[in-house]
Amino acid sequence: MVSGRLQTSLADRTKALCANIVLFYIGLYVASGNVLPTGGLESVWFLSGLALWFLALLSAPWFVPPKDALSNSIGAMAILVTADLAAVGGLKPHLEALRWVGVFYCTLVMIGAVAALFAHDKNKRSPIGRFSFRTTDTFGQGELLYTPPALISIVGAYQNSPIAVAWLAILWTLVIIGRPAERILAAWKSWREETDRIVKSPAVGMIERIDHPGIVRVRLARRASWKPNHLYTAAMSDGDQHYVLALFSQVQGLEVMATGLCVAQLQEKLSLDEGEVIYSHSSEKTAQFIETLSGTPGAELVGFTVENSNIGVLRFEVSAASPLGEGEVVFVRLNGRDVFYQILDAQTAEESFDQNPRGTHIVNAVQLGCYSLEGGFTKYGWLSTMNAPVFWAKARTFPAPTLQPGEFVVGTVPSTNIGVTAKLDDLVQFHTAVLGMTGTGKTELALDIVREAVKNDFKVFCVDFTGEYKVRLATVNPIVPSPTQQQINDLDQKLFAVETGSYGAPQEKAALKACLTQIRGSVETQINSFLTGAEKLAILELTEISNTKATLRITEQYLSTIMAWARKHRQARKILIVLEEAHTIIPESFSSGFDNETQWVVSRIGQIALQGRKYGVGLLVISQRTALVSKTILSQCNTFLTHSLIDQTSLTFLESVYSGQHVRTIPNLGRFQFMAAGKAIGSEHPVLLGRPFDQAKKDASDALRQTLQSGASLKKSSVEGLDEALQEGDFD
Repeated sequence: MVSGRLQTSLADRTKALCANIVLFYIGLYVASGNVLPTGGLESVWFLSGLALWFLALLSAPWFVPPKDALSNSIGAMAILVTADLAAVGGLKPHLEALRWVGVFYCTLVMIGAVAALFAHDKNKRSPIGRFSFRTTDTFGQGELLYTPPALISIVGAYQNSPIAVAWLAILWTLVIIGRPAERILAAWKSWREETDRIVKSPAVGMIERIDHPGIVRVRLARRASWKPNHLYTAAMSDGDQHYVLALFSQVQGLEVMATGLCVAQLQEKLSLDEGEVIYSHSSEKTAQFIETLSGTPGAELVGFTVENSNIGVLRFEVSAASPLGEGEVVFVRLNGRDVFYQILDAQTAEESFDQNPRGTHIVNAVQLGCYSLEGGFTKYGWLSTMNAPVFWAKARTFPAPTLQPGEFVVGTVPSTNIGVTAKLDDLVQFHTAVLGMTGTGKTELALDIVREAVKNDFKVFCVDFTGEYKVRLATVNPIVPSPTQQQINDLDQKLFAVETGSYGAPQEKAALKACLTQIRGSVETQINSFLTGAEKLAILELTEISNTKATLRITEQYLSTIMAWARKHRQARKILIVLEEAHTIIPESFSSGFDNETQWVVSRIGQIALQGRKYGVGLLVISQRTALVSKTILSQCNTFLTHSLIDQTSLTFLESVYSGQHVRTIPNLGRFQFMAAGKAIGSEHPVLLGRPFDQAKKDASDALRQTLQSGASLKKSSVEGLDEALQEGDFD
């Protein structure tokens, strides 16, 4: 449609064309006395009007800028060049000047239109193309191009009749510039639409109050409906009119109070009284408004923010019966950026108007931050505005994160496909704790970390009390260093002798020291071979040692030997020490019940773990309860992967790691879910993650556990098959 043309349908433009032709025909007949237009100068103004209307009214859908300017300039130039000015007498020089000025003007418009067509179509951001496009759209309108030939015709052909010249000029001005036929038809159409709207969409209620910004409270008329997620139009007290998305309604005595969210302002105002609200739903508009507010196609509006939100915690009222749940992710659009929050808690509340308090659901969601494929979740440094719309992130599809060397996806955020990464170097070098009750998935998560470490050329040394590591990690080809059975028996006897010997047991202790020295030599040989050889995984199995003190002594021998090698060959290899059932190896000294010498051994192991970082030795601690593990060790862990825990001692300790909101969620974590926080995790805030369930892996895990419990031996082929099935499982 030509720029500036009234917004009318093709049928209305056809009616306007016919009305204009009738008016101009009457003017032609009265001024010239001709029943039909001739080829002379006296008919040029009539023909100019016809050309203008046909191009501007009937051909508008096909001749869009700058094509309409090109068509109009060609038509006007053809009329100007072919006009016969031989019989105009003394006015000929003046009209000739006007003719060639018009031709020159048409030529400029043609050049600009052609330039716009080529430059703008080739590159819509081209400065030359945009300038040509806007210039021809402004100066290439038919009213400007066809007026010169019309004036030449009126003045030249009817110069002997000043009255005819005046009336024809007035007629041209009124019809061409004023467009009365189009305006009358547009006004008639608007009146009919407004009448139909009033009949079909009577007012559903009146605005009772406005909660700034954006929340509208409407007192509904009798028998009026308020359909959630449907659009209504409300006339505000400041004169503006807004589209309102219905949220919910509430009975107030004999009346109904409705609540809605302003989603857009009307550009063309309707005839509404101040405070009036009408139904104006459109599914297309609703989807468009929500997409504009959220920046996401198909996003689902689930609520709006309420009071007492802060930078770290978003509180929002649920707008309708949305199937939200713990761990679900929502987001708010703030300053053009999507800020994500994870639901950890919700509670009921009452909202009072005048009477009949309404029960509401208030959800607490902790900030995850802004998400990027490279950096994961990063903190957003401000809070949401009041009444800001909150959207569910489940409809969004996120590309897979960009993995840097040494990174892997440790889990996904519930209800989304967002994979959160972990940096293996940070997991190892800054120590990591994997916590959780039996059956929550902590061991399988630890096994995945071990596999990733081996894949990235780490030397991994596992201390295993469960007897499952060797089987589940069989495909990694681990070695199994251990003291000989004779050395174990001898150590048991020497420890027993120290406990039952004479006061101070000096001879027994000397014998114990000699035994440990002998074991030390064997351990050093095994560790040096492992750390300098091709093998990447070593598993120290202590399931056959019944004496706890012997277990600690042997563990200390291996760990101190690793530390001595690392101190001597500083940062030569990246080493990860995995302590399964860590409470057995590094127990809390105040609750262990050991004697002073044994507590020294425990402290020695703790010292090794604490000093390991500076020498490239990292620690992966796996335990069921923090209460039983040395707090000195746990306090040095910079990354925590916490599955479900219910003992209060563990939860109290974790309050120093997570926020109180996160800690209250930990007992409610489901299977395969865990809370992740720390330096190695691709999120600056703690995040609740999940791992997928696979029934085949569950069956394989159960079969393996039954086999281990029965004491049966496994063939190499079956071990490898089970390990392949378990490599991504989460069943311990």
